[in-house]
Amino acid sequence: MKKIILSLVCFLFFSAAHAQLYVFGVGARAGKFNTGISIKSFFNADNATGLLLDGYYTNIASKGYTIKAILIKQIPFKMPIVQLPLDFIYGGGVHGAYFPYNKQGYYKRRNGEPVYYEKSVMSAGVDATIQIEYQVKKIAPFTIGIDVVPYYEFYNPGPEWIDFGVTVRYVFR
Repeated sequence: MKKIILSLVCFLFFSAAHAQLYVFGVGARAGKFNTGISIKSFFNADNATGLLLDGYYTNIASKGYTIKAILIKQIPFKMPIVQLPLDFIYGGGVHGAYFPYNKQGYYKRRNGEPVYYEKSVMSAGVDATIQIEYQVKKIAPFTIGIDVVPYYEFYNPGPEWIDFGVTVRYVFR
């Protein structure tokens, strides 16, 4: 396990190529808990550092709303076996969420049992993301990606800590 993590870290820090051929993308994300709008913008067309802004309708415990801002780094994922133009994306950021009150609404876990909040709740936390993205260049200017987003809520924590999703974005070159 340590060798895999060390190899991944070396790959991320020593990769010098730049992957994206676009500077802005707008689309939708469907996830285990969060589904909504996803916007990705790069700071400079010459590098692969950018910002991912997402607004979601969330299904964590009860219905609510989440906004995320994540700084990302995008690098090409070169594997001779796959032969697809894949990009590897990683980053970290923050989120804020609002859960309106209902009787069996948003809750936290204490000793494995749910403890429900007694009013409408706002929560905040930190996020990380790991994504693989494929650019559909020949048919239309779209990207298709899958992601894993672990997070930690330090203000009004909830019952979950990880989300998985699929994103489709229209890209502007």
